Amino acid sequence: MNRAATVAPVRRKLETSGGPIRLDLLSNPFGPSIRVQEALAAEDELHLHDLRRDRRLKERLAELSGVPAEWIVLTNGADEALHMCLLAHRGRGPALLFTPTDPNQARLAQLAGVETYTHPRSHRFMVETGLTTEFVAPPASLAVVQSPNDPTGTILETTETVRLSRRFERLVIDERHAEYGARSLTPLVREFENIAVIQSLELWAGLNGLPIAWVIAPPKLAREIEAHRPSARVAAAAVVAALATLDDLTYVRATVRRIRDEKLHLFRTLRKLNLLQPLPSWANFILARIERGDAAAIQQQLAQRDIFVYRPTEPELPRHLRIAAATPETTRLLKEALIDIARDLP
Repeated sequence: MNRAATVAPVRRKLETSGGPIRLDLLSNPFGPSIRVQEALAAEDELHLHDLRRDRRLKERLAELSGVPAEWIVLTNGADEALHMCLLAHRGRGPALLFTPTDPNQARLAQLAGVETYTHPRSHRFMVETGLTTEFVAPPASLAVVQSPNDPTGTILETTETVRLSRRFERLVIDERHAEYGARSLTPLVREFENIAVIQSLELWAGLNGLPIAWVIAPPKLAREIEAHRPSARVAAAAVVAALATLDDLTYVRATVRRIRDEKLHLFRTLRKLNLLQPLPSWANFILARIERGDAAAIQQQLAQRDIFVYRPTEPELPRHLRIAAATPETTRLLKEALIDIARDLP
């Protein structure tokens, strides 16, 4: 690792005291590259749409993904990207969701007027279909999988990706958290005509305030998705922010590595407590099963200490909390709070 990548995260200081600790949020706690602010401040025509700027962003994203620019569809965030994929499939068949997963998938399908079926994940919260698995959803379905998945942190394996692409008419893989994971499934887009991958700078690059995402798909599928754009264009400010982020990837990826390392520290810390059991995760957060006490009560007691964590609403996760990684200091404060809470539990 070069020195610039090592010291880059110190450009921004992360406050860990004197205010609430937001371990319920998934955006990069270090925020965006400082070059984003500089680029936005230097622009005086953000009210005008610049097709050349959009094209430049598509070309740079295509280069990162190893595909032609025509395979890239720019969108105003990952949710809009998924919504466009669902709209493109409307009238062809339902959507198949693998639960537990992000409840926004079902909400967006409803908004798109697409019927949904669900299929349970395995006891490890993985998508494990197997060659003999029976699906309620018909073959004409659009299978939607988030990888890494929110809130479980599990990934979609390559073998399961191939099986799903062969069983269903289309497969959309939402990789909005993938920068924290082991790998991207983008190479499979070049091998299968019915696979689309959604990627985004919103969360891992700290651009959730300027949502920007893109769909990587073969040309025919990309054109169908593009045709269902709900807005006339991608926001100019988001495009400028994305280009500035790509100019400073060394810094942003250094913060990602720092958060990834802290997630491992958080996992080891939680595992040593007898209050909850953390589950392995490929994202920047950990899903933990409550071993003593009640999940809602523990969430509330943490909130009383100004530490906020997320309690999933999925019925498959009644005793779980999702906890994001931030810094060693936030992990220490969380540990002290949990030890304090555990003293009053039977």
